[in-house]
This record gives sequence, structure tokens and C-alpha cells, in this order.
Amino acid sequence: MDFISVLKVSLLVPCIALACTTALHAFGDTDTSTCSMEMYGNDTAAFWACRTQFAHQSNWFPSPIAGLFSYQVWNGYDGFWQNGAVLETMTNFVANTNGTNRRYLSVINGGERDLYSLLEAYGPYPSFDDMGWYGLAYTRIYEVLGNDMFLQDAKDIFDWCWRTGWDTSGACAGGFYFDNSFASKQTITNAQMLQLTAKLFRITNNTDYKNKMEQIYHYILNNSLINETTYLVADGATYDCTPSNVYGPTYNSGVMIGAMVELYKISSDPSYTDLAFKMAIGVIERSCDAEGILVESCTPTCDEDALMYKGIFVRNIRYLMDVLNDKTKRDYLQSWLELQIESNIMHNMCDEVPITKCNISYKDGPPYFNKSGPVFSPDWRGPFSYGAPMQQTSALDLFISAIQPGTECSGSFCNYDPPNPPPQPLTCNSKPCPEGEDCCEYSPYTSYTCCYTNQHCNNTTGVCDNN
Repeated sequence: MDFISVLKVSLLVPCIALACTTALHAFGDTDTSTCSMEMYGNDTAAFWACRTQFAHQSNWFPSPIAGLFSYQVWNGYDGFWQNGAVLETMTNFVANTNGTNRRYLSVINGGERDLYSLLEAYGPYPSFDDMGWYGLAYTRIYEVLGNDMFLQDAKDIFDWCWRTGWDTSGACAGGFYFDNSFASKQTITNAQMLQLTAKLFRITNNTDYKNKMEQIYHYILNNSLINETTYLVADGATYDCTPSNVYGPTYNSGVMIGAMVELYKISSDPSYTDLAFKMAIGVIERSCDAEGILVESCTPTCDEDALMYKGIFVRNIRYLMDVLNDKTKRDYLQSWLELQIESNIMHNMCDEVPITKCNISYKDGPPYFNKSGPVFSPDWRGPFSYGAPMQQTSALDLFISAIQPGTECSGSFCNYDPPNPPPQPLTCNSKPCPEGEDCCEYSPYTSYTCCYTNQHCNNTTGVCDNN
């Protein structure tokens, strides 16, 4: 696809940067006490990122049952992996303000866990892509904050995934399996590991990572996971070394774009950023509605994992924007991000007073801090349906990704970092589960889990049985 064809997409995007900024300024009087436009030199995206992060942390961090786990948990994420992926989101807020926005720094640093603690959380083995989110987040934290423990953890995570999950049989040029059942090879794991090992090579200059990076990329090309016509990324590879016919989840393209950015940083070869831009346009052309708003392919029946996908896509779009030398391409992507922001604020946000008027889910019990807005629901087109940490993180990724280069934070609230209360022991008597989900006590009766709606609690065994 040539760039002239790409620009035709912009006809679907009626909001250029100045117009978007003007429209969003109209909402600026809904400030919270710790966020203001002035803090960020009137950068609208940074202001909304501040407010959205404030609500994210007030409503969902920490989980009241955090003490039951060997990793840091938020209240209501659907899975182990999301608690790792959000650390990269929060670190990018620091990075995209030139290190000046250091809000919730203790939360970022508090997310550090060694390999054993992460493996213990998801025994007997976590899926390799779950571990990949922690590896990517930890390398990013090391890049931005310089904590050597995170780098060591990231190296340990990659090395464990390579030893345990890489196909050494030679079939289809290798590739990472999805989990220790060794039943399938999903693209997301291989895209993650390509990005992660390229980062590790760039940071450490260890050629062992370079050799493994090249093997992973060879696997991706050998199995044609990037469509050479549409530039969409297939969800996995089949046993005959061909791509699956599933091209929906946007995070596949997002993480692959981030991997191409890392290959470019290592080589300075513009073919990698050219390919990354084509992949970005492939998603924008085929996964946006007539107004240019990104819609996940599973909408409106997405599972809770998929509610994070759009945020992961846009975070990697920002990684691409940061290395693009073509101003026209960068400005186009910036305008597209601002269009997504405008739609979310105008159609998909709930910020009523009191915020309890909004439909907000607290999966593990009531929050420690005062409930706060704004909150966002899964569909960026709106209307608002309900708030939960998955879709809140996607919106936060979006706002952070659109922060203008050169934006900095000034003032005392740039270091806002309230103390984190210790986990409190809860029981089913605390009524921690969402409506319609049985609370099931176990171990013995010192811990609990919330059963899915298609399950019921077996009070004898303390296990959720299917209905």
C-alpha cells in the first residue's frame, strides 16, 4: 500500500490535532484535586491521563485480597497477566513526560517480583504470553527508571520462556508454544518474545539475545504471520506452518509493531518502521467504524481479556510514533489518537457527581480509597455501560499515547503517591463477589474465590462446580 492510499483513510478522521484539542478543552472544568491542565502545560491528553489514572488507582488499587497472591494485584482485573501489563502503561506516563510525571511511583516499583514468585502465582505453569507481559513491563521500567532488579527479572522471564516454551523440534522453524500443554503456537507470545529479546539485546548487547531474536523473527516470517497484502497479523500458526485465518485481536498487531520498532532501534533499517506503519494502517482501515473509531472485532461479546487489547495496540502505536522520521505519518497517527480520545470523552465516559451514580464493578470487594471518576466502558464509541479496570487501562493507554512530545509536569502533584494500605483479610461474610456470583470459601475458610455465573459453590469441597 502506498502512502497516498493510506492518506485516504484520513478522510474518515474529521478531527485534526488542533480541532481535537479545542473540543477536549471544553471538558477541562471537571478537574480533580490532584490533576490540572496547568500541571502539564495545557497538554490535554496528559491532563486526561492524570484524571483517568487517579480514578484507576482510587477505584481498583490495591485489591482487598492482594495478600492471597504472590504478585501485586488490582481489584477486578480478570487475569494475572493484566496486573503485569498495566505496569508498562503507568511507566509510559513517566516516559512520555520526560520523567517529570512521577505519580504512583511506589506502585510501579512495588510491582517487582522475581521469576519464582510469578511462577508460583500460576502453578504449575503460567502461559508463556502471561509471563511475556511482565517481561515487557519490567524492561520498560528498567529503561525509564533504571532499577537493575527489573532488568534481571526480565532476563529471567525470557530465559525461562525460552527454555520451557520454544519448540526445539525444528517444526515450522520453531516458535513459542502458548503454554505447557504444547498444543498451539499463538502469535501474541512470539510477538512479545521478539520485542522482549530485541529490547534485551539493545540494553545488554549480549549477542545470545540477538541470535534468539533472529530465530523468533525467522519463525514469524516462515509462517507468514504478517499478511503481505493487508498487513494484518494472524492470531496463530497451524500445524502445516501457515497462518490461521483469524486476524481480529488488535493486540497482535500492536505488539508486533512494537517489535518492529525494537528491530529498527537496533539496526536503523527503515524497512522495519515502514512495515510497522503498514501494520498500523492495516488495523486502522479494517478495525475502525465509519467515523474512524477503533472497534475490537469481538465487540459486543468480548471476554474480559479482550478489553485490554485496544490499549495495548495504541501504546505500541506511540512507540512507533517516537521513532518515525516522517512528520506526515506521525501527525496522521497523532490525529487518529486524538479522534479516539474525543469519542471516549464525549460518548463513553461517566463522571457524575457523586460517582456512585456510575455503574462501576469492584470484583474483590469495595475499594480502599474514595470512589472516583472519570470511568470508561469497553466500547470507545459509547454509550457508557460500566466501569472496570480493564477498559479503564485501555483508556489510560490511549491518553498517555497521545501526550505531545516535550510535555512535562510541574508542581507538587507531579509526585502524588498516596500510601498503599495493607491487604485486609476478607471472608464471604464481607460479601466481596459481584451480584450473581457465588462466594466460595476454602483453605479452610480463610480464603475465598468468586465463582463464575455458570458455576455454583460446593460448600463441602470449597470448589466452584459447573452448573
